[in-house]
Amino acid sequence: MKKTAIIVAIASAFSVNAIANGLSGGIELDAKFGDNGQKLYETSNGSGMKAFVGYEGFGLSAKRKANFENEYNLSYQHDFDHVWVKGEYEFADKKSVHGNYNDQNKFGVTVGGNVADLFDTSLRLRKDTELNSGNGTHRSDIYRFDLAAGKQVTDRTHLNAKLVGQKENTREKISGDQGKDTIYNVELRATFTAIDNFIPYVEIGNEGQFGDDKRNTYGKVGVVLPF
Repeated sequence: MKKTAIIVAIASAFSVNAIANGLSGGIELDAKFGDNGQKLYETSNGSGMKAFVGYEGFGLSAKRKANFENEYNLSYQHDFDHVWVKGEYEFADKKSVHGNYNDQNKFGVTVGGNVADLFDTSLRLRKDTELNSGNGTHRSDIYRFDLAAGKQVTDRTHLNAKLVGQKENTREKISGDQGKDTIYNVELRATFTAIDNFIPYVEIGNEGQFGDDKRNTYGKVGVVLPF
């Protein structure tokens, strides 16, 4: 009886240790500022706090934005010899806060890899579709791509550049800008990797929005606290 208990205890310890060794996670905090110095609380990628966890290729995250919207993301990444493929689903909860806003489903797939040991690159394709949850308001239907390239330029600094393209298929959403259905955004991020368990970054970018011919140049600062 004692031997059985000891064996079970040892097996359990090894099992827990194996799970712990494959587990990763952390918290990310970020704040975004427009070209007038004001925090961008109302943008789809504004300031907030995100908690994330991963295990054996699976990832789960939840973000609370400064305008009190919530985003929940589930993903799985599989590594091949020279490339990796990642599928994801994200739900954006807007109605519970704003009442007359539509919630949003986002489905995406990303393919990435390294180019001749020079830099990392990835391409994500995503479809963002609003649900009919906002009292009959028009539902946005967007096709989106993210083309990114990054490189560890020094032992302490990683640079990443991204081009984002979006096409809106709901005509009512773009009527305020002469029916322009496509916008492109650019992002440049520097991540500083010298400190263990403390990864700050800065980002600058220029972005547009549907239904408005104005563009915004913004800055973002953030920190990732992994465990």
